[in-house]
Amino acid sequence: MTPALERALLGAVSREWVNLNHDRFRGALRAPVFGLMGRPDERGGNLGLWSSLGRSIQLDRAFVAQSPWTAVREVLLHEMAHQFVDEVYHVREESPHGPTFQAVCGRFGIDARASGTPEPGGGSEPGTPRIVERVRKLLALATSANQHEAEAAMNAAQALLLRYNLDISGTTADRVAVQTVGEAALRHSEEEKTLGGILSKHFFVRGLWIPAFLVERAAWGTVLEICGTRENVEMAVYVHGFLQTTTLRLWEQHGVGHTRTALARFRAGAYLGFFQKLNEQATRHAETGLVWVGDPGVNAVFEQLHPHIRNVRSSGFRRDSDYQEGKLAGRGIVLNRPIASTGNRQLQIERKGS
Repeated sequence: MTPALERALLGAVSREWVNLNHDRFRGALRAPVFGLMGRPDERGGNLGLWSSLGRSIQLDRAFVAQSPWTAVREVLLHEMAHQFVDEVYHVREESPHGPTFQAVCGRFGIDARASGTPEPGGGSEPGTPRIVERVRKLLALATSANQHEAEAAMNAAQALLLRYNLDISGTTADRVAVQTVGEAALRHSEEEKTLGGILSKHFFVRGLWIPAFLVERAAWGTVLEICGTRENVEMAVYVHGFLQTTTLRLWEQHGVGHTRTALARFRAGAYLGFFQKLNEQATRHAETGLVWVGDPGVNAVFEQLHPHIRNVRSSGFRRDSDYQEGKLAGRGIVLNRPIASTGNRQLQIERKGS
């Protein structure tokens, strides 16, 4: 690790501390000294360390350089909780992860485990909730070569998810999961933001583009974070990957422009077309009385994690032939086989009129 990169990392940690102190701790903490510890090529036993005597927070050098920024933020939060116990409550006679520390973590929505690292997200594990299995089996029927049968299967799955989420409204905090999806980048274009909007509106998660420090660029970017029940987060992660893979295949099939910009325009149109299709399905569900207005339990956790949210507008792509072709293709996408199915997952792509 070069001295310049180390300075950039320490600057990023310092900036993150300032933001977290303002957002989570309401400015209750005083800035400590920041440092990196350990070897640059090998993680040590501790990922982070708060030192009362030196008023310092040190993070493991290799961990900070090699890990997603969301993991670094979680470890930093963990050490800030130790700082809060020490300097705000002045509790020093308890064990490091004693009852006061646990209470502080619960109050501010911080992972209280000793490692400080967030739980890994992703695919299904043994004990997958029954609703996930039921939706997976139902959407497997959407592999039908008959377009109308495939559409009906997908629509039935959407209705099942909607009824399920109407039943569980009021989720307790211990059933809420938070996970990032996609890659962190300096800028995110229209198609990526439209994809995030699909997840937020139709797959029962709250989404937010959060800051992320890109070590390889030594610059700040953003990454999409989603929050919801564990079942819904699992479904949303699947949908995100499915649509990225499907739109790439559709782009290759259509033979439109062969540049990265052409792919981005095609995807922006495809995501919008699929978004419109889901909106139409939601309207039909609303006509039968199925309307989801959000989950207070998920909202409470989300607002605890992000008390200060602002909306920004971004410029879109030129609505050229690539975009219009993508929009047409997107309206023909049928979502099927979700959630970490066993064996080889087949992603079927169908277009109306085929």
